[in-house]
Amino acid sequence: MTSRPEAAERWAAYTQSVRAKGIEEVRQLSSQATDFVVVTDLFSALHDTLPDDAICVDEITSQVPEMIQFLYARKPFEQYRGWAGALGIGLGTALGVKLARPEEVVVCIIGDGAWHYNPVSAALGFAQEYGVPLLIVLCNNRQYASQTRNLLKYYPDSAAAREQNFVGNVIEPNPDYVKQAEAYGGMGERVQKSDELRPALQRALEAVTSGQTFLLDVIVNP
Repeated sequence: MTSRPEAAERWAAYTQSVRAKGIEEVRQLSSQATDFVVVTDLFSALHDTLPDDAICVDEITSQVPEMIQFLYARKPFEQYRGWAGALGIGLGTALGVKLARPEEVVVCIIGDGAWHYNPVSAALGFAQEYGVPLLIVLCNNRQYASQTRNLLKYYPDSAAAREQNFVGNVIEPNPDYVKQAEAYGGMGERVQKSDELRPALQRALEAVTSGQTFLLDVIVNP
């Protein structure tokens, strides 16, 4: 049986290797990023900007490894998974957490695919009517990326894989998600460059602490 110190050392070495890989990917992607934010930059900015007592509710699939390694690097954020076997409950879960912990900043980190599974109008309407402000961070890769990834994983010899024809995986034209938040009394911004992230996050936190829901629509690498 592996001892606890040995297991801890092995886990530490593994996490360091994952972080190193992620940092290298950032370095390579950053040279290509002209119209998107490298997702590790997003989670690093969230880590640095959010208060230590912030509560994070996530409903993402494609960016989970980067979220774990970079958002939860050194701060003791509480985490709730906003999905349980299926998508569509992230916003509702975040509202429930905010009702239970009204003094804390509650951040809902959600994919654009998951956004379309959620009862968005009902959730934003509830937030407006009952004064339950959320910071919503939309990881917008403009597609249902997990759908394509799972098709390639489970059906690698399919016609779709051979022809690279993945019907329904792209979300286009890309909606103006900020306008949805504004329609229910909230605020928002779309961010497409990493150097825009931290100022936008500061404005988002100011809005949420003043009682307004804020949607940060972050265009991330596909």
